[in-house]
Amino acid sequence: MVAKIAQLRVRIFEMGISYKARTYEERKKIGIKDGLRALYSIFKYNAHKVPLPNQFLIYLFIGGISALANISFFMLLFSSGATVGFAAPAAFLTAAVVNYLLCVVILFRYKARWSSTIEILTYCGVVGVVAVIDYLLTIVFIGKDFAPLFAKSAATTIVFVLNFVGSRFIVFPERKSGPWSPQVK
Repeated sequence: MVAKIAQLRVRIFEMGISYKARTYEERKKIGIKDGLRALYSIFKYNAHKVPLPNQFLIYLFIGGISALANISFFMLLFSSGATVGFAAPAAFLTAAVVNYLLCVVILFRYKARWSSTIEILTYCGVVGVVAVIDYLLTIVFIGKDFAPLFAKSAATTIVFVLNFVGSRFIVFPERKSGPWSPQVK
């Protein structure tokens, strides 16, 4: 070890450091954009590691935006003359794409276990199963004399939880990381 240190040639130079503090009138140069970028970084690099209940809270935000996309696109198609049989699946698929993109950007790690193609196909499989369950639950609840709005709301609530569980444990599974240990070379 001493021989290695002796072989190293280290040159040390002294450099002057100057500092001119900003005045109170100049203020700090950090703005809202910087704060949003910091929040994005916090979520991007840490959200996939937080405990499951916290991930579910983050997913409430993602699911809410996806639900808004679903309802908005459905209403847009339906009010422009599309049938319910076309508007509902098209809106659901749009919401599924929004949900996937938000999951990758905010909550889960992209390609956590799969390649991108397999991950997308797995997500489509989970979404397909969830869509069928949503449809069947809606029909069952309407058959039990629920008002259509309440039937769809109950089915959506159940499917929301199933979609989170499918996304977290099937599409974006995180490998368990053991306790930290130093890297020894």
